[in-house]
Amino acid sequence: MNRIETKQSHELTVFQFNQTLKKSLAHKFGLDGLYSGGHIIRNEKGWRDNEIVIDYIWITKINISFKGFGGLITIKFHKSEFRGIKNPEKLIQGIFLYDSKGIVTELYFKEKVKGFNDPVKNINDLELFTAKKGITIDGISYEYNVIAQNIETHFSVDNPNSDQWKNWEKEIWNLGNKLAQESSNKEMKQLFE
Repeated sequence: MNRIETKQSHELTVFQFNQTLKKSLAHKFGLDGLYSGGHIIRNEKGWRDNEIVIDYIWITKINISFKGFGGLITIKFHKSEFRGIKNPEKLIQGIFLYDSKGIVTELYFKEKVKGFNDPVKNINDLELFTAKKGITIDGISYEYNVIAQNIETHFSVDNPNSDQWKNWEKEIWNLGNKLAQESSNKEMKQLFE
């Protein structure tokens, strides 16, 4: 197998892993998938119980050499109504751990209906060509997936050191540390210490 086939095979494996992880996260939140727009919520009999609308989602997977891996997720819901059920505008922010197959093993999240803020969403100036100069062998790597109306982006970045990426990284760590401490989960705390 040549280098190109090996890289393509690796990219396909990563894509399949990420799809499994997204499906696992969706199920943890009672959704059939992670996408922006309308979602039908069904009960155990398959009947429609509710309809909700997702504005955007962002997911950050974090892999720290010799320490572990986990991630953060934010889901922003639009205010909506379905058959008299009022669904408020809200923001869910969570921290998760996953296994080698992409299945979420631990999840802690907070739901905020009022006074919420998402500083990660407000970062709009990520430098796409100079996140880090030089060779990266170990350290920390991130996979950042943004899902919004008419757009889905995916970035992988290792040991970022440009000002914009450091600002983004600071906000990821602020949120991750806060959620990890609130979770009382030892592994989540270790990931963000």
